Amino acid sequence: MDKFTKTTEIDTSDLNLLEETPKKSKVGKVVALIISLLLAVAIWLYVVETDTTVVDKEYTGIKVEIVNEELNGYEITADDISVTVSGTTSQLVDIDESDITVKVRITTDDLVEGERRVKPIEVSVDGIESDAIKNRDSIEVTIHVKKHVG
Repeated sequence: MDKFTKTTEIDTSDLNLLEETPKKSKVGKVVALIISLLLAVAIWLYVVETDTTVVDKEYTGIKVEIVNEELNGYEITADDISVTVSGTTSQLVDIDESDITVKVRITTDDLVEGERRVKPIEVSVDGIESDAIKNRDSIEVTIHVKKHVG
């Protein structure tokens, strides 16, 4: 050994280098899980309620109410349609198909079987301004006409 090198022995028998970390109790894990879940829900609610991003949502299976008094002797029905509504997520989350009303008036010019674009007399969605309804100016309906005999 040269004069610049010194060796020191360390007794490691008293050191427990492989000591395991204490395990959390089951109650502690459950409490941590519940707190994490509550925090996640609170953050999600905050984001949903403060988000002002406008999105389009399409509602399908909307019943079309046909309003006609002058077409006696005819049975006129229309297939269900889709209506697209714009709004924030918090505005649209509580709307379902039953909140949407579509009424059209069919004239004698429309008494031809098949697809037609008609101007509705009413398209409304509970809780939404009318200018948020995308296809309120013209709606495509498939008309089924039956002439009653007698």
